Amino acid sequence: MNIWYFAYGSNVKIDQVRARIGDFKLSKRAIARNYKLVFNVYSKTWHGYTANIQHTGNFDDRVLGVVYHMSELQLSKLHAADGPAPSEISVETEDGNEIKNAKTFVWNTTEAEHEPPEAYWRRMEDGLIEHGYERLVVRKIFTDKFRH
Repeated sequence: MNIWYFAYGSNVKIDQVRARIGDFKLSKRAIARNYKLVFNVYSKTWHGYTANIQHTGNFDDRVLGVVYHMSELQLSKLHAADGPAPSEISVETEDGNEIKNAKTFVWNTTEAEHEPPEAYWRRMEDGLIEHGYERLVVRKIFTDKFRH
């Protein structure tokens, strides 16, 4: 069975996802409303804090990302690489459709937010742009948070 996986961190980069799971069916831009992007998950791989999402309940809050259409086996490979058990959230795709049961990874942590390593946010930025997000929109995500 195939599922939709919502990526918002470094997995928005196509080459990273392919390296972890092989080829996937397709990908589309998507947003998760009622969530905000935070950097509060420490990663030994990145030697710093990486992306997470937090539910806010505020419709105006949104996280830019990508949905990948993949098999459940491929999702289990991402789970092995990323950590927590997948959660289900609703996302809106670039074509205006809603996916009510997209899988994503959400870390349950009370860690304060920290600035992510430059290599990490650059990978996120590159991945979002690779999927067709405008560079200025993507840069604003990081400048609003960390003033780069």
